Amino acid sequence: MISVRHFFRNIIVPGAFRIPKEVSVNGSIDATISGRIDGNVKGNVKTTGKLVVSETASIKGHIYAADLVVHGKVYGDVYISNKAHISNKAFVKGDVNAIVLELEEGAVVEGAIRKNVLPTPKTETPSAVEPHHSPVAGETLPVTAAAATPAASAANEEEEQTTSWF
Repeated sequence: MISVRHFFRNIIVPGAFRIPKEVSVNGSIDATISGRIDGNVKGNVKTTGKLVVSETASIKGHIYAADLVVHGKVYGDVYISNKAHISNKAFVKGDVNAIVLELEEGAVVEGAIRKNVLPTPKTETPSAVEPHHSPVAGETLPVTAAAATPAASAANEEEEQTTSWF
């Protein structure tokens, strides 16, 4: 039996977009209305409204929305300006950033969880890999976490361990 709370949480207003499970999108989605995704998306999804990711959906890219309900799979970071709800059937491989966050028992999140913050979102897609090249004279290459000193790595690990959600 479906609870009334669950039913109303997944309602999409008339005029919202919907991607059926038979449809795959190869590219980013940028909408000013709410929407529901039942199919597959390879690219970022941006909406100023509510986004529902159904159990049959798979998104390989970052999500930017005001509100989010996830029942399916997300492979990328999530940036929510209001409330995010991750159900017990959801799988998120990436960081979750939201002002209000609801995680059901059994939900899988492989990444950092940041609540009550709105960090600056990443602009690249998770599948984008920077090509490796040699520095040109005078060019400086950014230092990655792997190349950081052991002391900096230890400090970074301590910083990440200060917040425990469980």
